Amino acid sequence: MIWPFSAKMSALLRQPFYRLTLLVLFFSSPSWAGPLDNDPLKKALFLSEQEKWAEAVPEFQRAANQDPKNAMTWANLGVALSRVDQHKDALLAYETAANLGYDNAPFRYNRGLSFARINLLEEAERELKIALDKDPRMAKAEYDLGIVYKLMGRPDAAMERVRNLYFGNNKLAHKLFDQVQPYKIASIDNGGALTGKAFLKGPVPKPRSFHLVHSPNIEFCSRISDGQGHRLVYDFVASEKGEFKDVVIAIMGVRKGKPFSEAQKKPAFKVNRCHSDQYAMGINNGENVMVENFDPIEHEIVSYEIHNPRVFQKSNKQILAKSTQIHSAFLHPDAREYFITCNLHNFIQTHGLVVGNPYYAVTDDEGRFSIQDIPPGTYEVLAWHPYIPTQKGTVTIHPNQEAQIDFVFNGEDEKRKLYQDDLKGYRFQPWYDNANTFYGRKRVDDPVEILQEPAMKYYNRVTPQEIQQSPPLN
Repeated sequence: MIWPFSAKMSALLRQPFYRLTLLVLFFSSPSWAGPLDNDPLKKALFLSEQEKWAEAVPEFQRAANQDPKNAMTWANLGVALSRVDQHKDALLAYETAANLGYDNAPFRYNRGLSFARINLLEEAERELKIALDKDPRMAKAEYDLGIVYKLMGRPDAAMERVRNLYFGNNKLAHKLFDQVQPYKIASIDNGGALTGKAFLKGPVPKPRSFHLVHSPNIEFCSRISDGQGHRLVYDFVASEKGEFKDVVIAIMGVRKGKPFSEAQKKPAFKVNRCHSDQYAMGINNGENVMVENFDPIEHEIVSYEIHNPRVFQKSNKQILAKSTQIHSAFLHPDAREYFITCNLHNFIQTHGLVVGNPYYAVTDDEGRFSIQDIPPGTYEVLAWHPYIPTQKGTVTIHPNQEAQIDFVFNGEDEKRKLYQDDLKGYRFQPWYDNANTFYGRKRVDDPVEILQEPAMKYYNRVTPQEIQQSPPLN
């Protein structure tokens, strides 16, 4: 009987960023009673348990010479040889074991690793796939097969292994994703720029209304309200000219270029006065999101990944008053959106578009965006907002020149199916209708520091006629 043992990771092909893990094969529950010198197999296994591989190799060889038909001895000899980087000799030992009828998932896995170490990648792929056929739950075989595909120049096949690992072993999936993600840092000496605007024509969709009396900490969270007990969330913010704010503009298909900025590498979700400081952001898959709570009250931050039509919760953590915490933004490769909110105060929320490179921006109050240092080439550009169909365009970036593209959305295309829209009545009851709190103590009120604009101002507003739709986009 053979059992696996996880050993330390070692470099593949002298490239320290590729890691493969060996499984060591042993007889189960060996007994070391009595002298070992007369039994080379027992001595070899004893030395293997102490990871004295160089000393174990000759003992396994002695055992194999004494009993050349023992397939497990040859299999263990192959493992020991591989641990001292004698992979060609290890493969010969594995071949002998296979000819004697020895075969299981760990054996195929180790054999595949030795093939990979001497750059016989097609043979390594074959052995690792056989190992997975025998044991589909062997997560490390999935990981190492992804590394082999990376070395073979097959990034799509490598990313498929990330998908296979994602729900079963998220830690290894993340590690593999870091190795095989396609974007690489490179110097850009003749980069161009892309500027433009986003517009919203037609009616501006209504803001959502959240009744503050339904949430805890009403005395603090009411610092921002419409004065009638509602917290308004403006999903759609546009100027009188139709300039559309909080649209993420992302250039697709850039495989190498400038590094992510510090703000892009460490996106922050900041909560102040029960309010998120940004409505939309770009999320680089594999990074972390810093959550900063500036409030003197606790929040419960939850994040979700969205790859339509499925939504999965990523994390759910209580955050103490005036503290910070980290939330993982490693998402499934097919996820396109990231949503972060508070379970206690669900009007605190931020929406993220999953991006694959640093060439993105979020439109400002005047609908403007600017992206710099873009490698020359022709690219697809996305204009994304969480509640309206995505716009696409094509641009050609010429060396040291600025290209321009505008995007025009129609408010009638809003895709929020259900949302809070009840703005009638006074919603601070019963909190503000008596001098005591719900718990009988004297009520202490904080002043309303920000009075939100009446929601009716945003109803049925149409952009001026002079806002013309830009030419059709490819």
